Amino acid sequence: MTPRNPQHRIASTHSRVKPLSHAVHAALLGVALAAPLGMALVAQPAWAQTAGEAQFNIAPGPLAAALTQFAATAGVTVSFDPAHANGQRTAGLQGRYSPDAGLRQLLAGSKLEAVRHDNGSYSLLPIVASGAALQLGATSISGAQIESAYGPVDGYVATRSATGTKTDTPILEIPQTINVVTAAQVETQGARNLTQALRYTPGVNTGGYTDRNSIADEITSRGFAPTPLYLDGAYIPYAGSLGGAPQIDPYTLERIEVLKGPSSVLYGQNQPGGLINMVSKRPTSEQRSQVKLGAGSYNRVNGAFDSSGPIDEQKQFLYRIVGVADKGNEQVDHNNSQRKLLAPSLTWNINDDSALTLLAQVQRDDGVPDYQSLPRIGSLDRGPNGERINRHFFSGDSDFNDYKRDQYVFGYDFTHDFSEDLKYRSSARYTDVRDQYKGFYLRSFVTDADGVTDYTHANRAKVDWRQHNIAWTVDNNLEYRFNTGALEHTTLMGVDYRHFTRKYDGYNASNVLPVDLYGKNNYDTSSVMPTLTTKWDNTLRQTGVYLQDQIKLDKWILTIGGRQDWAEIDNKDLLASSIEEKRDSQFTGRVGLTYVTDFGLAPYVSYSESFLPTLGTAAPERGGKAFEPTKGEQYEVGVKYQPFEKTLITASIYEVKQKNVLTGDTVYTEYMAQSGEIRSRGIELEVKSSLQNIDVMAAASYMDSFYTKDSWGAQDNRNEAQAPVSASAWIDYHFTQANLNGLTFGAGARYTGRKPGDQANSFDVPAWVVYDATVSYDMGKLDPSLRGLQTRLNVQNIFDREYVSDCNYAFGCYYGQERVASVEMTYDW
Repeated sequence: MTPRNPQHRIASTHSRVKPLSHAVHAALLGVALAAPLGMALVAQPAWAQTAGEAQFNIAPGPLAAALTQFAATAGVTVSFDPAHANGQRTAGLQGRYSPDAGLRQLLAGSKLEAVRHDNGSYSLLPIVASGAALQLGATSISGAQIESAYGPVDGYVATRSATGTKTDTPILEIPQTINVVTAAQVETQGARNLTQALRYTPGVNTGGYTDRNSIADEITSRGFAPTPLYLDGAYIPYAGSLGGAPQIDPYTLERIEVLKGPSSVLYGQNQPGGLINMVSKRPTSEQRSQVKLGAGSYNRVNGAFDSSGPIDEQKQFLYRIVGVADKGNEQVDHNNSQRKLLAPSLTWNINDDSALTLLAQVQRDDGVPDYQSLPRIGSLDRGPNGERINRHFFSGDSDFNDYKRDQYVFGYDFTHDFSEDLKYRSSARYTDVRDQYKGFYLRSFVTDADGVTDYTHANRAKVDWRQHNIAWTVDNNLEYRFNTGALEHTTLMGVDYRHFTRKYDGYNASNVLPVDLYGKNNYDTSSVMPTLTTKWDNTLRQTGVYLQDQIKLDKWILTIGGRQDWAEIDNKDLLASSIEEKRDSQFTGRVGLTYVTDFGLAPYVSYSESFLPTLGTAAPERGGKAFEPTKGEQYEVGVKYQPFEKTLITASIYEVKQKNVLTGDTVYTEYMAQSGEIRSRGIELEVKSSLQNIDVMAAASYMDSFYTKDSWGAQDNRNEAQAPVSASAWIDYHFTQANLNGLTFGAGARYTGRKPGDQANSFDVPAWVVYDATVSYDMGKLDPSLRGLQTRLNVQNIFDREYVSDCNYAFGCYYGQERVASVEMTYDW
């Protein structure tokens, strides 16, 4: 999925690598000179002074973005004050032009004019009433700042994505909701894992046990869980809440993208709520390095480094290596975690048309976790003595509880351009995760022989779960751009394969001593040890062939795609010596229509489908037929608005249905029936903007999710997986006053509304809101010798609110994260 050099990837289909690398070099030199001088009169090498004609393919849109694309394609430096370009549009530029002629054409009708310097660079200056240009300070840009769907984002506002189309496409043109969390947002908000990184994203639920239990990430999207996770477009194995899933550290990522709604056309079997794609850091063509050290609540200490650049002078070989190490305690007593991670990658630019990137991750996680699922009585509601179970309560045994995970990820991305318009991509990932979880979970309150319930003591299960999961995926596709008359096509044809094996040994014991929910002796003093009760060997294979076409006609864009899948599942119960097999073939489709106006408004409408194989058979009296896959479908109407380069507003209305959901057979009660249905309807809104010295993020969602068909009594009940209402807001203010220059203050609020606590809707979880904040300072503003050094303080849940973040049944309630603070120092050079 990754182009041969992410730093050089631009929107134009006619760009080449060599002029772009020149542009990167010029940009860095320009920034170095512009910083002390306050302007961008950049000394260019000789090649820039004799730049010839270039082929341009710049679409109508915001002027600032078009100028950046122009600079990259022409291989020149263009300098301007961003305030002068904000709000201005361009009609675009198509065809072959010299830099002089192309820039004049691009600026036609704007309030800027170009001034060419002797060194071949350009300054854009405002046109005053007399027709003369007003000489003001400028900001230098070049191809290095062009955003790629596969690379880093400058700030919080991403404008391109490959998750929704498997092609590098402007988000405005994708007819489904896509929310992007950038590396800058992760760093600013101090997110330690994926769950925390998505707290300010609309339409998802990050509450529950992973809110504080840091060994896993389990996200709900539009009322459906778990939301499947992908790394660089490759499936990440997931086999249940506790264990068997790798966890990708956010420090290794450039961005996290949430694609809402069914997505089987490009990715095969999936939940209908959407998917999360994590984009890895890749080697860069310019040398850059970072070291980070930090400390925080619960005696936590952490360190990380990230170094990248060329190995040789010709920049044919590029490297990157990322490392992470952290350890500390957790909110629950006796809990702790530690991580060691190394992620190297190497890019070989074989020639101008071909590149190969090799990637790897090796990770070891250790710790003492606790599932910490609590009863409703004692957490959400006060216990018999008017008390609540302490947030630090530990329900296990520190001499037994344990967790270890060894995680390996290996893969490659290969790209080859047969021509300017025909591109081939091949990617593969191999993921191997072996883990062991040892702990307890609460099952029920203790009841004596007379049937009297003791609400201060709970029965526990003692577990030792061991899993070894392997997933490898291969994706090959061709992207072909061509015209048929007035229609411009971007056609994608591909085939992918997924192979997933799961080996699971489950040791369980249910007759251990109960635990005092309000006492201090929360240990298992019995000698009962779990015994092997479950031994599975599962295999999933999926082969898919897909075709997609993005068709442009003036301002209209039709996105249409279809996919045929063949899925096989073999579940072996080794203790019962039984095998359950399932073979499915499924066609899924997708169609969307978008209209992109000249002023950045893009309304759209779309329909998409998904499927997910289901194991099991109906009752013999009903024919014993194997279950069909669950099927998902979504209708979505929305609008995206990009009035400025660093502002993106999205709003959508959707309806998602999942059919063929398993529910109980009303007659043959020992069997399941496939007559259930879940429907989610909702509205989502997200605003991300960076203007002047203020960054703003805001999100809100309203969702009605119901069991529309169910034979177990849940029909017409609200879905307990997610709160109907949620909202969040975050603002950064970058001080520019002389005595405060370099200081940034950020603050945010997260609100989750009231929701049902179980499928029967027998009780509710109250609404809650918490506040977060950050303060950072660029030490280079204090003393030039400290350039590159930055300090940051993050505080989550500032006012230390005690709340239950989620419940999904009477013994499935979870406290939210209490106040935690961390301080970090980062050095970049």
